[in-house]
Amino acid sequence: MEDVYKVIDDIHMKNIDQLDEKVNRVLQSDDHDALFMLGETLYKYGIVDQGVKIFEELYFLYPDENELLIYYIEGLIDQNDLERAHEVLYNSPHSTEKLMLEADLYQQQGLFEVGIEKLIEAKEMQPDDIITTFALAEMYYYDGQYLKAMSNYETITQTGEDIINGISIYARMADASLQSGAYEEAINYYENVSEMDMTAEDYFKQAISYQKNDLTLEAIKQLEKLLEKDPDFMQAYHYLLQIFESEKNYEKAIEIGKEGLRLNAYYKELMTDTARLMLTTNDEHGAILLQDALTVDPSYTEAAIILADYYREKDNTTGLINLLTYVDHEDIDPIVAWHVGYAFGVEERDKEAQHFYELAYPDLLQNIDFLNDYYHYLIEIGNIETAKNILESVRKQDPENPYWDQEYERLL
Repeated sequence: MEDVYKVIDDIHMKNIDQLDEKVNRVLQSDDHDALFMLGETLYKYGIVDQGVKIFEELYFLYPDENELLIYYIEGLIDQNDLERAHEVLYNSPHSTEKLMLEADLYQQQGLFEVGIEKLIEAKEMQPDDIITTFALAEMYYYDGQYLKAMSNYETITQTGEDIINGISIYARMADASLQSGAYEEAINYYENVSEMDMTAEDYFKQAISYQKNDLTLEAIKQLEKLLEKDPDFMQAYHYLLQIFESEKNYEKAIEIGKEGLRLNAYYKELMTDTARLMLTTNDEHGAILLQDALTVDPSYTEAAIILADYYREKDNTTGLINLLTYVDHEDIDPIVAWHVGYAFGVEERDKEAQHFYELAYPDLLQNIDFLNDYYHYLIEIGNIETAKNILESVRKQDPENPYWDQEYERLL
């Protein structure tokens, strides 16, 4: 029989040829401690399928060992074999470990309510167990029940513990407060998190807490500190840009946007907001950046609308028509379709103009500016009957404007 320890050594040496056969040969070994070590080693290296075989065999031999049950179920979850995991748990002895594993399974399936019931039962069995309390707090947290999560997190902090499974309890409480709209409380909780326990996500959410409390300078400082520690945290560049924009410091906002894009040239949201601000400050290169954003994602509506509005404002019909090289014609935004239709009308390309006006019409029935454009285009091409229908709609929506009455009299 193949030696179990030899298989473990092979895995450490990354000699995993014919590993499946090797594992099958050692499964009947009487050295169950060695098999357990082999299972742990397989999981450590991400070799889950063979690891599950080991823990399935060991759990069959020792069904009352909760540690084996945990390893076995975690492996089945990793394999996404949730049906088998439920079956094994259904037939396993009743314990807090079983209840917690069942809760994890239900969470995996998005069934938070059932998972919470399991954890409440586990807590009733071991009311003073911190891990059970933490699991219940986490389940409430991920289900968006932040007040109930907070209650359980506070129970943990009262024991003097503030780190469970590598997670800062105060950081969790801070985020739960932030999500609940208790921004000042969020700041206070973040101040209880030590610097070494702060994650990049924590710095980001702390900055949001400051900004929500109108502490803009503190928010900026936290974001800058975050970017010093993790320059690749792209959301921080975007949020920092938005803060500087809200302060009307457009130059600094654009600088931050460009800095982020040097690290990630495909972050479409940052590309679009940076480009929008560039156009606001009369930097025409913003239009090129918007084109780049649409190259990244032709369906990104916000970039297409900003660019279409810009070209329309500049009366750049060529730019508007060229937008069609960047956007999906079949899923074009109605605002973009409107401006493109207008451009084709100016260029006297009536077939295309009518097509895009008709695409926009069902969604822009309440848009006076669109109806004004469409009406005058229809008059220009001699489609008087349709123009009359548009005019009726405009007069109902804009009854105080005498211009439309004059047009109505003219068409009679």
